[in-house]
Amino acid sequence: MDEHTQALRGHERAVVAEVVTSVLRHNLRNRFSSIRNASYYLMRKAQKTELWTADPRVEAFFQLIDRELASAEELLSRRGPPAGEGPPGRTLLREAVDQAFTQVRVPVSVRTERSCADQTPVEADAEDLALLTRCLLENALEALPGGGALRVRTWEEDGRVTLEVSDTGGGIPPEHQAQVFEPFMTTKPGHAGVGLCIVQRLALRSQGWVEVLPGEPSGTCVRVHFPLGGP
Repeated sequence: MDEHTQALRGHERAVVAEVVTSVLRHNLRNRFSSIRNASYYLMRKAQKTELWTADPRVEAFFQLIDRELASAEELLSRRGPPAGEGPPGRTLLREAVDQAFTQVRVPVSVRTERSCADQTPVEADAEDLALLTRCLLENALEALPGGGALRVRTWEEDGRVTLEVSDTGGGIPPEHQAQVFEPFMTTKPGHAGVGLCIVQRLALRSQGWVEVLPGEPSGTCVRVHFPLGGP
């Protein structure tokens, strides 16, 4: 594994850790909120009993719970710098696509089609863009276990650049359409279900956005729109 590949793998691990940390932080906040509400309810009940005045430790315990919850919530609010933080710079989208294809294995049963503009700069971190593209390629290839077509296109329009990755697989079931960007949501056994979550996070970091559409004539089509990176 060369140094560039190692760097990309390290960047991928950092982004996945960022996603997992975000999910854990959200879930812990919900748990702490439930504990705080329950503690407040019990305190109000206890204040109406003789125990509240008879034993000063009761009030002290409730105060301790409140302080510890405040400390835990303050700790959760601290965030380290996200992977790829810093000036994004300009990256050629075609280079990111070419780099991503070197990181995936395309079976002989899958036909690939590429139509990428030669000089299309994007205001994005190069490693972010390569990882985003690789996640899209891996998702598409996973949808083609029996073979099919994988298409990659880029184009410039109305001051933005679009990356499109589509496949001719089975598509996303309608009942899962609303959850495609949720971390760990997957219909594939043995898969983590963080691919599209990572794609969305990296796109937003570059002021981009993601669309997930039905493929033509079948499968799934994912489009990522970025601001044009200048002349």
